[in-house]
Amino acid sequence: MGAPPVDDGSAVSDLTAALAEARRAETEQLFGLRKTWFDPAPGIEMVQLHFTWTPPGVEPDWDGAETRVLTPNGASPGLRTAVIEAPRRRGGSREYLLHHFFFVVRGTDWVSSPVFTEEIVARELVYTDADGRWTHVGIGWGVSPGAAGLAAPNYTAAALDGLPFDDGGAGAPPEPAPIHEFVQAQPLPHVFRGLVWGPRGAELRYAFHLLRAGSPRPEEDVEIWDDNGGQGWNLTL
Repeated sequence: MGAPPVDDGSAVSDLTAALAEARRAETEQLFGLRKTWFDPAPGIEMVQLHFTWTPPGVEPDWDGAETRVLTPNGASPGLRTAVIEAPRRRGGSREYLLHHFFFVVRGTDWVSSPVFTEEIVARELVYTDADGRWTHVGIGWGVSPGAAGLAAPNYTAAALDGLPFDDGGAGAPPEPAPIHEFVQAQPLPHVFRGLVWGPRGAELRYAFHLLRAGSPRPEEDVEIWDDNGGQGWNLTL
């Protein structure tokens, strides 16, 4: 598949290191989304993000909003970031609105930014295993808020067509299960489907996590990342 070693310092290594946390978020039906702020002038002491979710067409209720304090980024002066955990479903729907604004403190003064509203959408990704080599396929993905390295890592366990998982990323098992015989019994090609989320129009980068587990000969079991030769794949949501 042309996948690089998982310990070579590449973006897929970052995904491997973050896999446990990303799978935890998937199990809880959440995904990480990094928000950013650039200080327009020196002397800013704190930037706090206020955010909430609504169905389309519904005004936000700020009394129940969540907050995060953005942390300065040492590699980029003036940049502050925070990762929020967004729901993969809201009121039974995969798509909803994210409303947020920034509360900025400078000395004894403070100011609030305008309210920003983004449409959160879901998209399906497909991996086709023509030879039936893999028993499990996952998708490591993240939405870039500008620089690719700022994307919060996320994970979706894809569902194989023909097996009784209703929805890739919304019920498929986050950990490999002993289903080698069931997978091998499915006609080729094996088509795995998984969902990814983010703001409409945002750039999302992804790679495939490929596993063969439960083989009759354990030495044939293998786990690799396929990241398109180090380039990853990109999707505009």
